[in-house]
Amino acid sequence: MDSQNFAPDRLPEKYYKRRRAAAAIVLVILALLFVWLVSSLRGNDDSEQVAQSSSVTATSTTTTTTSSAQEEESTESAESSQESTEAASSEAPAEDATCRVEDLQVIAKTNRPDYPAGEQPVFYMTVRNPTEVDCEVDLDEQPLRFEVYDLGTNQRVWSDIDCNNPVAQGRQTFKAGQERSFEAAWSRTQSAPNECGDRPEAAPGGYYLHTVIGQNPSQPVTFNLA
Repeated sequence: MDSQNFAPDRLPEKYYKRRRAAAAIVLVILALLFVWLVSSLRGNDDSEQVAQSSSVTATSTTTTTTSSAQEEESTESAESSQESTEAASSEAPAEDATCRVEDLQVIAKTNRPDYPAGEQPVFYMTVRNPTEVDCEVDLDEQPLRFEVYDLGTNQRVWSDIDCNNPVAQGRQTFKAGQERSFEAAWSRTQSAPNECGDRPEAAPGGYYLHTVIGQNPSQPVTFNLA
């Protein structure tokens, strides 16, 4: 046999199959390692993003809480200031508060609505000061009086100051928030200023009473004489 034409014998086929199988297993292992490595790197990136997002959320929450606290503090401060101002206003009366005769409330009343013959009517006046300051009134200049008018003709029939002194005179104080009462009786005779000598008796019929201070009259109160 010629040595140049010598060729070694081929190994059995099963050896080649084993080699190919081992190579395939190695490739699969390498592929799995690659996938694991990529997943691990991406997992780290996601964790960092979650941590950053949590940090931003926490910062936003802290900012919102701080802003809310500042707003509440500002509101409480404003309310406290307003309450202090209102309290000061309620304690100190207004400097420009005044009381005039026209501010007084004058109320008239009779002791009964109907009077039998010979009975004298009794009249009452209540003066109330609804303001926050005392009211000083000179009753010599603005007289306090009781006046009776005929209900049918509206003619003035009688006044207590025509022939007598007023029931109150001089400077009088009507205190803030308080009231004072006055009283007069009518003799059932007519009168007029400076006409007190011959006074005719008032005729039976309907009449009404005004109580007055200065030019401030009460509402009328009606009554009847028999």
